[in-house]
Amino acid sequence: MTAILPFTLFVFPALLEELFFRGVLIPRNVVDSGRKKTFKAIGLSTLAFVLWHPANALLLNGSAIPLFLDSWFLVIVAALGITCGYSYAVSRSIWVPVIIHWATVTVWVIFLGGRNLVLGQ
Repeated sequence: MTAILPFTLFVFPALLEELFFRGVLIPRNVVDSGRKKTFKAIGLSTLAFVLWHPANALLLNGSAIPLFLDSWFLVIVAALGITCGYSYAVSRSIWVPVIIHWATVTVWVIFLGGRNLVLGQ
């Protein structure tokens, strides 16, 4: 495993995905609009985030198809999406969900065998 892997995981998926799924899809000051709009924004962002994973596998990363279409994996992705969405809404900073996303994926890839699951090894 290369020393550059944690940096690579920081850029993609963490930073790039969070910039879009939280930074673009959730208004920065959404909590000022009330709970209903906040939950709706987090929910829509999470739905898009979950749907992105099967689309990514089918269109860009065929070796990830078995994992990215697995229902339990998508439940975990949804939990991460809700966590990152909530942390962005409350903190109003993209860096909080970026760090949460990066730490989650890095632990999963390096310590829990996630890299082998994605690469089909």
